[in-house]
Amino acid sequence: MLVFDAGMIPNLRLRDMVLAIAEELGIPLQFSAMSRGRTDGGAIHIHNEGVPTVVIGVPTRHIHSHNAIICREDYDQALALVVALIKRLNAETVAGLTG
Repeated sequence: MLVFDAGMIPNLRLRDMVLAIAEELGIPLQFSAMSRGRTDGGAIHIHNEGVPTVVIGVPTRHIHSHNAIICREDYDQALALVVALIKRLNAETVAGLTG
């Protein structure tokens, strides 16, 4: 999970929600920070009035090459985490992230 990049710092309530879900499901997380690079989260989080944003990525080797390499287990765990997060989001939950 990205702690920050040059374009954004994640919504702290959403970050904490992701951490809690990962712990509940036994999904290990690696934390990363990018002081020079940016992700799409930087543009998403300033859309309209602002969008609660967190970047969940899969550790990847050779990311900007023709053939990036990932561990399938990392991918599957990231997918399970995102699906579990989506299932817990509703209008009330999202409102609580910004209020």
